[in-house]
Amino acid sequence: MYKVLNWHIKKDIGYLEINNPPSNPMDVTFFKEFYWWRTELSEKKEIKAIIIYGKGRHFSSGAVLSDLLGIINRRHQKDGDIQKVSSFLNQNSKLFYSLKELNIPVIAAVRGVCLGSALELALCSDYIVCGEKAVLGLPESTFGLIPGCTGTYVLPKLVGKALAIDIILSGQTFSPAEAKNMGIVQRVVPTKEVLKHAEQIAERLKTRFYKELKSI
Repeated sequence: MYKVLNWHIKKDIGYLEINNPPSNPMDVTFFKEFYWWRTELSEKKEIKAIIIYGKGRHFSSGAVLSDLLGIINRRHQKDGDIQKVSSFLNQNSKLFYSLKELNIPVIAAVRGVCLGSALELALCSDYIVCGEKAVLGLPESTFGLIPGCTGTYVLPKLVGKALAIDIILSGQTFSPAEAKNMGIVQRVVPTKEVLKHAEQIAERLKTRFYKELKSI
């Protein structure tokens, strides 16, 4: 069913792997399959936690710019209404943010690059464990765009409005240590141990009390 996602369940933990190496970009196929996965997930009541990670060295390089601009241009030419283009882009934003509606913990296990939409996906998780050599950022402004998959909404809640504006408008990358100091990342570990730590965190958080904690 999936081409760029791998989904499997081990005991009561679900593993979602972005499988488009080496950089695991988020193309049109990714967003379609992520929608299918999220819809399917609502029926999997046996899952107590989810870990999202990338195949190989990287989490994801983010959305494919040519795909994104192509979709925007086609929609604008077809409808002639910029508001309809905006509505279309909001679909992916709502899709990522819907992870926060789950009553189970979602852990992002980040290695290598985690840029743009990839970081926005990680921000919609409940816990980010990050390899010490990872590279994070929201570079959309350097392409004349803004983060369109919850970044402008979620990031200010984590780091405050002023710092979020600086991160978004500068488009600069930052290190896991810097991300931890800003409150974006919860744990920084050796790169080879990222998935192991994510599993430990999932085991710790998948308790019956988690639903109550998440509702606070």
